[in-house]
Amino acid sequence: MFKDYNSIYLDFDGTITKNDTVNSFFKTFADIEWLKVEQDWIDGKIDSKTCMQMQLKLIKNLTKEKLYHYLDSIEIQDGFIEFCLEAKKHNLKLTILSDGFDFFIDYILRKENLENISFYSNKLTVFDQNEFLSFELNFPNADIKCDFSLGTCKCAKIQKDEKFIYAGDGLSDRCIASKSNLLFAKNSLKNHCLKNKINFIEFNNFFDILSYLSKEGDI
Repeated sequence: MFKDYNSIYLDFDGTITKNDTVNSFFKTFADIEWLKVEQDWIDGKIDSKTCMQMQLKLIKNLTKEKLYHYLDSIEIQDGFIEFCLEAKKHNLKLTILSDGFDFFIDYILRKENLENISFYSNKLTVFDQNEFLSFELNFPNADIKCDFSLGTCKCAKIQKDEKFIYAGDGLSDRCIASKSNLLFAKNSLKNHCLKNKINFIEFNNFFDILSYLSKEGDI
């Protein structure tokens, strides 16, 4: 089935990584009020850009050492390395589309020797001031026409008439899910697809995706 597509796009947090690195970052280091801000985003009261900027302000007294210790603890999903090798074998470009932080994605990909994978995400600048870190978040991949007002408009990165595979797990994947030609979904994206009658294949890890493609006779 790989041969039927031009490219592969993947969410990062909770899809390539076993846990959502942004949510677990706030859970670990932010004031408990981050949960109320998160709920406001889920309820549509604020957009994702406002949500993350507000949550970053709730992080106090975080040191560089603690941040890197946290990033070193992040695990990538089972089967992702094997999935990347299969995509390369079939000459399919693999691109990450994330409404998360480039600082996290770049560090984790380098840690796993996967720095050759291209990605689009929000730009997080980390400042080390007076022992503790501060943050600035910018949105170079935002689009005023984005249906969900995401920091990174995933649909804007898709080429016209492109046939692509997509895998995701969260709210930031809702728009692109309906545009993909083959969709793998779990968690809240799965629920969104069920509610809106969007065809998808359920998965837990990348071995599940490879298994599905293998049954289709493509690998």
